[in-house]
Amino acid sequence: MELHWEIPEGGYKKINVHCVILDAPLPNGNQVSIASLIRDSTGAKLWGALGPLPLQSEEQAIMTGIQAALIHAQEKGWELTHIETTSMQVYDTVTHQEHFFLDDVQLEAYGAFNTIYANHYEKDRTKRVIACIPARMNGSAAYMANYGLNHASEFGEISGLVGELEYYLARDMGMTLPRPTLEVALNIGDGEVIDGPPPSKKRKCAQQDAMQKRVFKDKGKDKVYEHFSFNDNGLISSRALHALESNHLSDHSPEFSKDVINLDAPVGTGIYARDVLHHAVTGSLQSIIPKLYVSNPFSRDFDLKKLMSVDKVLALMGFTKGKASSSAGPV
Repeated sequence: MELHWEIPEGGYKKINVHCVILDAPLPNGNQVSIASLIRDSTGAKLWGALGPLPLQSEEQAIMTGIQAALIHAQEKGWELTHIETTSMQVYDTVTHQEHFFLDDVQLEAYGAFNTIYANHYEKDRTKRVIACIPARMNGSAAYMANYGLNHASEFGEISGLVGELEYYLARDMGMTLPRPTLEVALNIGDGEVIDGPPPSKKRKCAQQDAMQKRVFKDKGKDKVYEHFSFNDNGLISSRALHALESNHLSDHSPEFSKDVINLDAPVGTGIYARDVLHHAVTGSLQSIIPKLYVSNPFSRDFDLKKLMSVDKVLALMGFTKGKASSSAGPV
């Protein structure tokens, strides 16, 4: 027979413990949370504790929750306790401790569990039972553990009820209706725009954006090139655009002669096209020219006629006897 929760036998107090562990911590820093709940045969909450336990394993956290509940039960004189957990490891270790090799951390946890029982045991009065139950029968403790994960800053006792715990306690006793399943329909209206933004201002004259060299043709480039000087809030800056349209950068790499420039293309030893454009905008292009595959320090507009002829160079160096003659022809 399927039950949400089973009441303890007469005179027993039931302790439900649950642990939640996330792969990564939440924004509040919590990653491990434990909850411990004591109820009687009426299902009423007698005591509860919840909150995060940083740097503890699931086994450690569950044993901490059990120990906290047992301490409270001992203070109240509740000699009959029934412990329920969803951890098969904890259940097996408690039940068959003599068959397990325990490390130092486990010895501390299970040692405290054994000590409180042995040192307060009263013959024919003290009885303690532990059981492993499915997760569906531990709903109230699971809700408390998740609540502590999201709202608590440390593990501790709680007074009264928190969040929707009242619903889960009533559910465990069968005293509430199942929650309705709500289906959220997509409502996109009839296409009306209410209080929409004003239309964009018209340009004084028709013009086409000079972006033939689509450097940012892929989405997300504003983040990839966030720290480069040519990035202007996700768009290419005007100085970078001028450098590309002037074709001067093609002197240093044929990549800049293409219609579509790949800024991730290697153009030198450890140098990429994006680095060339970055230094061109900042005016520090000379610092990377020696590392480029194609290094042409001469401008396209350099007048070759201003160069001396070979004969004149040789004459000035004293290799010819004749008078050096100038030549207007190119080398």
